[in-house]
Amino acid sequence: MTRQIRSRQERAWRSDRIVCGKPHGWLHRRDTGHNARVVSEPFDAVIIGGGPAGAAAARLLASWGHSVRLLTRTVDHTRSLGESLPPSCEKLFDLLGATDAINNGGFLTSTGNTVWWGEGTTRTAAFVDGATGWQVVRHDFDALLLRLAASAGAQVVRGALVRDVRLASANGRPGPAVSTVEYGTDDQSRHEVQASFVLDCSGRTGVVARRGYRVADPTQTTLALAATWTRPDGWGLADASHTLVETYADGWAWSVPVTPLRRYVTVMVDPRTTDLGGDRGVISRYEREIGKTAALRGLLEGATRNTVPWGCDASLYHADVCGGPGVLLVGDAASFIDPLSSYGVKKALASAWLAAVVVHTSLTNVSLAGVALDLFTTREREIHDASVRQSTTFFAEAAARHLHPFWTGRAGAGDPAGPEPAADVDIARLREDAAVLAAFEALRGARQIGLRRGDRLRIEARPALTTREVVLEERLVLPTWPADGHGIRFLRDIDLVRLVELAPEYEQVPDLFEAYVRRCPPVSLPDFLGALSVLLAKGALVIT
Repeated sequence: MTRQIRSRQERAWRSDRIVCGKPHGWLHRRDTGHNARVVSEPFDAVIIGGGPAGAAAARLLASWGHSVRLLTRTVDHTRSLGESLPPSCEKLFDLLGATDAINNGGFLTSTGNTVWWGEGTTRTAAFVDGATGWQVVRHDFDALLLRLAASAGAQVVRGALVRDVRLASANGRPGPAVSTVEYGTDDQSRHEVQASFVLDCSGRTGVVARRGYRVADPTQTTLALAATWTRPDGWGLADASHTLVETYADGWAWSVPVTPLRRYVTVMVDPRTTDLGGDRGVISRYEREIGKTAALRGLLEGATRNTVPWGCDASLYHADVCGGPGVLLVGDAASFIDPLSSYGVKKALASAWLAAVVVHTSLTNVSLAGVALDLFTTREREIHDASVRQSTTFFAEAAARHLHPFWTGRAGAGDPAGPEPAADVDIARLREDAAVLAAFEALRGARQIGLRRGDRLRIEARPALTTREVVLEERLVLPTWPADGHGIRFLRDIDLVRLVELAPEYEQVPDLFEAYVRRCPPVSLPDFLGALSVLLAKGALVIT
């Protein structure tokens, strides 16, 4: 299978070469002259957009042996934003094989955040256990990821503008389905490429997503006005690496340092009540908004604004369905979360990894394509909804102080449809659960045990994720636990399915423990006893 995948990748690379002026391989031109259309052999995936989501998905798929073409348009580098990446991004960097490149990329590291929110007092929050995040200029960060994608074997086409995407029928079966992407390049040539999957990673542009997938949130309409500032003598902060966030009566502002002397400072306003009126209007509005702050206004005294402020839409939207036959909406193409979370880039990278897993699974095991697509949509919606709920909590806190429609409207609008998904199993709560404690005491006091499976327990195959594919994994399923209904396989590294299967065969806990560690990776006795107690408390096992 790997050889077949690599062969497709090599053919796709060769397809865009012209030898001695003649078409090579599947490459041919429709028409002649200035508007000639170049058509190449199909790829496994065509990715639209060269931001973090597109570059990450391209790198992963190419490194897994798939043929990938990434189309990225020419962007205005002068309007690139500064963004904060939390320490938890490192796990995603590791998945991408990008950690060393990013750590050596010259990005400023950050130890946390300083916030003036709601009540106006200063709150300083350091990252847990001394971890550090990254403060990046998006243009530089995106360029690094694109280089990594190309080094993995993805074809990166710069200066590409997508003109049309002809998707496979939406009524077809989930999985690979040939679609056609037509695009132009800076040299005015026209190209046409087919692929088994099209990944819309075009962010807010939503080349595919705008075709009826998206749902706008009219109560979360926000415009970001940004500019860069420098201060030659430094910023006089206790920790100049911190992201700064401050609320005021009808908006909020945030500042990301990208060097010890240079910061991005952005204000968030409601465009429904903001008349920008051209460049002078943008400058005037930006200065007025900065004037409404207290801490940031003081910080910028004596600093120099290096750029004319520019605006970008930061309004929220989401997609109820994040893909179909041969197409996925990835990162900000599927949904946009409030910048307040500082998780925008992390969300894009996580979405890209999951999209790459779905594509790889569908191309190598089409029988799981439908399961993989459903999992992708579910995870995308869960991430979006969790972010909205978190932001609503912060907005409510600010509304209590400012009592302005900017805040009260946002505080009352963040209730996504449907119940809130249950959190992962809470180990701390289980340790205090009376039923679990009682089960533990029963085990400790018993001379021998007789265990059988509970009448309401089911062991069912449920979708699960590995590093690069969706698989079906046996899990314990009980009516009320875990509350998310997805079932559970492991608890503190204890394989619960194997434990339930072994338990009826032994009458002594030490014998059961020894049998378990012979068949499964070693675990500690306290963790084993805790897991066994939970299974009894939840009814997965019962004492006969």
